[in-house]
Amino acid sequence: MKSHIYYFDHLRVFAALGVVFMHTAAPPLRMDLNWNWHLLNVVTSLAFTAVPLFFMISGYLLLSSEKTADVSVLLKRRLPRLIVPLIGWTGVEALWKVYSSGAFSAYAVVKRMVSAIASPTFLVFWFMYTLIAIYVISPILYGGIHALDRKGHIFVLVLIALVSLQAIVQALMPQKDIQVDLINDLGIFGGHLATFVLGYYLGSMKKKVPNGWLLGVGALLFGIISVGTYFLTKQNGTYTATFQKQSAGFEILLASCIFLLFKQNCNVKRGISSSLAPLMFGVYLMHAILLSMLYAVGINPVTFVQTVLVTLLDFLICLLTLKTVATIKPICYLATGMSFAQACGSCNWIYTYRRIKQR
Repeated sequence: MKSHIYYFDHLRVFAALGVVFMHTAAPPLRMDLNWNWHLLNVVTSLAFTAVPLFFMISGYLLLSSEKTADVSVLLKRRLPRLIVPLIGWTGVEALWKVYSSGAFSAYAVVKRMVSAIASPTFLVFWFMYTLIAIYVISPILYGGIHALDRKGHIFVLVLIALVSLQAIVQALMPQKDIQVDLINDLGIFGGHLATFVLGYYLGSMKKKVPNGWLLGVGALLFGIISVGTYFLTKQNGTYTATFQKQSAGFEILLASCIFLLFKQNCNVKRGISSSLAPLMFGVYLMHAILLSMLYAVGINPVTFVQTVLVTLLDFLICLLTLKTVATIKPICYLATGMSFAQACGSCNWIYTYRRIKQR
């Protein structure tokens, strides 16, 4: 049995905060260029590494586990843990959207739920549809990856690099249509499959990369993304996130630096990340619904400070809500993808009570 990977706990909390921030910052970033915009742009450039990090974590966990080759494990355990919470939170989203429209009816709710079979009813749920699709082919990916020799692994890494390289060139030369069909076709699942497989290689690396190099390269990439986003936005007269592309390019390289920094420096049980990490999946599914509710009651951040405060408020309410529903056995799995026993051993109020009692 594998030992617990503590740096994944820290990465999950970091990535979840990033997701909440970038969605909270989306409306203000479409306003005028001023000092608030610049601060939002800088933090958002970092926050956009969140989705690549989530894919990388999943890629390593699945492609390094022998259980991935067992289709029965996929069908009985792994897919339900994704699909059931997705259905649950899609239902919450459907109820809220129909109610907030002012024309509530059971038929409208059911209709919205049924439409989710074809495509996400809520934009942020796209991540779940892509992740589920990758999970479906994970036994094939596992078999293919582990059948390769050293040259085969190098070849895979070159293909992954080409997907990001084209995105980098396109960002640097936006006026030219630099598209290679072969590379476009390699961007399977919108390019996220490459990130998923990259996570396996980053997690499997034995040799350490000097922290100074990672910090230096990461800072350079961070600067390029922030400055590039500013210039394209100024040039086009509207927020242009080409440099902040989540599936390929600069953000993938920056996410790789962050992944390795956490791996090399944070693989210890520290703080409360280990008790928060199991709830981050639920935070992803819930945060945008809650954000819509906050908007409905007049909480609409405009400045950088307001965006940070609303991000923290959204994150905190999600945590408290999920921690509570994870304490209610009948709905724990529906909301979090965890069994009640798992929640009691890792993150719900029962777990917290036991930890306090032990002190």
